[in-house]
Order: sequence, then structure tokens, then C-alpha cells
Amino acid sequence: MMNYYALAAAEFSQHSKIQFNFVETHADLCRVFARELVDLIKAQRAQGKMAVVILPVGPLDFGAFAELCNQENVSCESLVIISMDEYCDANDKPIPFEHPASFRAFYQHDLMDRLDRDKKLPPNQLALPNPDDLGLVQRTIEKFGGVDIVYGGLGINGHFAFNLPQPPRVDLETFKNMSVRVIELSGADIAQMAIGGTGGNLEIIPPKACTVGMKELLGAKKIHLTFMRSWHAGVLRRALFGPVTPTFPGSLVQLHPNVTATITSIAAQLPPFSILQQSVK
Repeated sequence: MMNYYALAAAEFSQHSKIQFNFVETHADLCRVFARELVDLIKAQRAQGKMAVVILPVGPLDFGAFAELCNQENVSCESLVIISMDEYCDANDKPIPFEHPASFRAFYQHDLMDRLDRDKKLPPNQLALPNPDDLGLVQRTIEKFGGVDIVYGGLGINGHFAFNLPQPPRVDLETFKNMSVRVIELSGADIAQMAIGGTGGNLEIIPPKACTVGMKELLGAKKIHLTFMRSWHAGVLRRALFGPVTPTFPGSLVQLHPNVTATITSIAAQLPPFSILQQSVK
């Protein structure tokens, strides 16, 4: 078996059908995302269609997208956003908008508030997985004719959205067909979220989340993965070149026919490239 952790970025295309884009910084990555999504909205609008996307909270700064919409006079009236997930409390209820970890609040502050008034996304065109209505996401997808593109990164344990590593007894077909559901976050997920988003405050991370399933993610016409952190160096190699298995959920993207990965310089380096903690440039 190939030692995928020793695979140099220059060799990626020799071992995968995935399209690889390499950029220097996280800001560059966000500009790639912004350009692609604005162009998708324009193309879909020209055909009288909506652009339907599944978006993550965390890996991407939506500011570049909002700025491009404002500059190029592109309204989000033709856009439908499905959030990958939303946190829930211990009773399987969505956390309130006022909670510091609220993904709905993130969309409001990082995206909606940055768009000019005539470019705003209609509130009913933002759908977050809802434990009180697990069918909402699928109805939204069916209403608008399918998901055009999924954007997202992978967690340290390979999670894609909050589809967590499965025990060996869960077979591939079962996992591929899992849909929207409430899950209990693992210790690894809570630690990662605290490191990446709350300055190490573990206590503020809710215990559960409602997430889209692999069914919705793999059902999209395109998947665009983003990798920008030092520890993504190992994660992306494991997911994109290692065995396809529910024990490392992100590996299932290898089954999709249309995948792009945009990778920053720090994530492209060979792991381990230093015993010291590295930072995003």
C-alpha cells in the first residue's frame, strides 16, 4: 500500500482524479471560493435557475464572497444556502441565535450583514439542519432541483460536516445513505472546534449537532474541499489517497465523480514538517 503521508503535493494528480488547486494563504483560498460561487450564481441565473450550495461554518470567511457580490452587482436572490450543520443542546434542541457558537448567527454577521441591501439573501433561502424538522433539508434540495456544489473541509478525525467516524460494524452503503440527523459530538470534535473557533474554550462548545448526512453531501453535483491548516497536511492525504472507509468519513469523497480540492501552502507540506506548532499564514 502506498504511504500516502509521504506523498508530495506535486504528485497528487498522478494518484487521483481530483482536481487540485494550490494557493498560498487562507485569504487566497477564500477568494477562490468567492469567485467560483459568484460565477455559479451568474450562470444559473442566466438559465433561470437557482444556485444551491451546502456551506460550512468555520473554514471559510464569507467576506470575500460578499465583497465580490457587492462589487459585481450580483444579488443573492438567486442563491439557496444549506448549512452543513447547527449545534444543539443536550435535549436535541437548536441552540439560540444569541449563543456564541450559533451557526445561524455566523451567517448573519459574516455574510448577511456584509451584503448591500439589494444583494441580500432572502431569509427563507437559508436552511439549517433542524432537529425539529429533519426533512427540511431534503425538501429544500428537492424544491430547487438538487445541490450544485458542496464546500467544506474535513475534521482531524476525518469528519465531513458532522458525519463522525463510524465503528467497523457500519458498512459503506449504510453510511453513504445516512441523512440529516442529530449526533453527539466526540471529544476530538469538541477539542477541534475549541482550538479553531473559541480560543480553547471547551465548555462553550455545545454537546450535540444536527448535521446533513453523507447522502446529501455525496448527492451534490460537485464537491469542493478546502484545506488550510497545518494538521490538514495529514488529514487530506489520509482522506484523498487512503482507503475508503466509514471509519474516516472524508475518504468517501473518493467515490464522487467531480471533486476539487483547494490547498494552502501550509496544508500542502509533508507531515510532519516540524515538531513545532504551526499557524495559518
